Amino acid sequence: MKFNKIYFVLLMLLVVASQSCSDMNELTDKYLDEGEITYAAKVDSVGVRAGENRIQLDVYVKAQRVENLRVYWNNYEDSVDVEIGGKTGVFPIMLDGMPESGYLFQLVSFDKFGNRSLEFEATGSSYGESYKNSLSNRTYTTEFTHYDVEGDSMVIYWGGTVRGAVGMELQYTDTSDKTVRMEVPADATTTTLYNLKGNISYNSRFLPEENAIDTFISTSKSIPVYYERPIDKSNWKIVGFSSASASPEWPATNAIDGDINTPWHTEHNPTAPFPHYFIVDMGEVVDISSFEVYRRMDDSGGAQPTHQIFYAESLADPTDADDAGWMNYGIYNLDNVVDIPQFSRTANVVKARYFMYYVASNSRSSYAYIGEIGAYSPAGDGLIH
Repeated sequence: MKFNKIYFVLLMLLVVASQSCSDMNELTDKYLDEGEITYAAKVDSVGVRAGENRIQLDVYVKAQRVENLRVYWNNYEDSVDVEIGGKTGVFPIMLDGMPESGYLFQLVSFDKFGNRSLEFEATGSSYGESYKNSLSNRTYTTEFTHYDVEGDSMVIYWGGTVRGAVGMELQYTDTSDKTVRMEVPADATTTTLYNLKGNISYNSRFLPEENAIDTFISTSKSIPVYYERPIDKSNWKIVGFSSASASPEWPATNAIDGDINTPWHTEHNPTAPFPHYFIVDMGEVVDISSFEVYRRMDDSGGAQPTHQIFYAESLADPTDADDAGWMNYGIYNLDNVVDIPQFSRTANVVKARYFMYYVASNSRSSYAYIGEIGAYSPAGDGLIH
């Protein structure tokens, strides 16, 4: 009896084990019946290059098993198919008609049996009107550019570089009435033009990204050219100055001696610090199209941020800064760092025998100084268009 019970228990365990194995086989056999999943080879890498309403994908395929490639974007709503034909290398794919935006691309490759690969993702952007409207040209340091009649040349002093700019194109009309075009590096500090007649304009070229396929051009900007001759200073005299301008070491006469390295400097900490001024008698009535001022060359710590110029054709008392005959030529900013002449100019040419250089205040110090002041008369019509 005891033996029968043991036999029965062993028999039941065998039945349960057999049933369990059968169930497990059903689970695995189901997948074995379907066969093993085969994937096509993925692309190895994708370079995305931005353009103007277009994008280029440089797809690198290393495996020889890729027959076709499909590129998806816009959440799989748009796609394009490309034949690879089992070849290897880099395959450029141009996607035109891509509105300005950022894009996520999914790339799926297929082998000759129709098997597809796992997705390869890449991101990139296209650029359009919004980007173009954000572009700006480089500035040039002096607001009004002066043409040197004696040297038959003009120097353009460029301002700071512009982010993304890779170069500039400048064009002008020369004295033989030909249009001259020249390439200017994006980081150029100066550009000199010769045999200039006028019509200067320039624009900047931009790459939105380092490897972009398209170059974007900013709106052209014109540069006015003032054709002038320097007024001879040999007969100029200082006929008046403020008490603080009577420094024996740096007198007002230094401002008109023709040497930019000998500055006019007012007294340090005078009892009546402002205004500081000096008055010049040019000896005759002349046409003035502009004044040029140089900062003090050896020091910029106390240079005034602005200056004002007055002029007069005749005065009751030329030594008097308060004479009723003075007319305001204008207030101008003075850069106390650059070493180039800085021009002060009005819209019209004025006639004058006297002028007064005038500093009303300075928030940084109680004194003022400059390296040199000069004046110009128009040559011809003065302005080259």
